[in-house]
Amino acid sequence: MLNREGIAEEIKRGSIYVDNAGDNIQENCIGVTLGKTIKYYDAPSLDVTQPAPFVEMEIPEEGLILKPNELYIGRTNEFTKTYGFVPLLQGTEELAALGMEVHITAGFGDNGFEGTWTLEIVCSFPTIIYPNMPIGYVSYNPLIGDSDTLYRGKYFGQVAPTTSRLSEEYTQVRKRDINAK
Repeated sequence: MLNREGIAEEIKRGSIYVDNAGDNIQENCIGVTLGKTIKYYDAPSLDVTQPAPFVEMEIPEEGLILKPNELYIGRTNEFTKTYGFVPLLQGTEELAALGMEVHITAGFGDNGFEGTWTLEIVCSFPTIIYPNMPIGYVSYNPLIGDSDTLYRGKYFGQVAPTTSRLSEEYTQVRKRDINAK
């Protein structure tokens, strides 16, 4: 894992890019903040083969109360790029101690990913969040092996809070099945 000096050196080399990283570089990571918008799913049930309906709202400066056991989709303010490293997003210990998870799964990024980080936010208690608040950290692990393969998948270049795009995989499977007949 890269330490403060290693992160600063890789930023100079251009293999790591994080908006406004300078003041947010910590001992072994870069701090990231919560974007100004959040989404939540607006359906009694979700079908993985269909795009999920959602509501998007701006987080007011005076804060937004999140309901317990509901999933909210947010994003980091920081746009990141990573080449030759595996980035890892984690929530802050302080938020975890309040019962808030900010990234349920898939905390590892991909070599070549460019975009903001999607946050899957769930809290145990009603919790007030604010735009631009510290929300997590990104650390970097050296990639061992082929670093020429760059991520260019369905989440490449994302900027808005990004809901699941799993339904796109089912659409592609259906098209292949139809074409095979």
